[in-house]
Amino acid sequence: MITFNNYTVLLLLVSGLLVLVFDVKNYTKANMPKEKKGALFAGWFNISLGILSFFGYWVYEKWFWK
Repeated sequence: MITFNNYTVLLLLVSGLLVLVFDVKNYTKANMPKEKKGALFAGWFNISLGILSFFGYWVYEKWFWK
């Protein structure tokens, strides 16, 4: 089976971390609270989707794909 899940998980985790590290810091320095809140949400959402995708695909391979 051809899958791109590994790349998807990696991109979601890396992009979420980069948003949390760089964007949130820049929005805090610029005193932009709405943008900071949006960046926090987007970063954690990306990380959550990455983790959920990893475990969802692992469960699928472990129990449903034989």
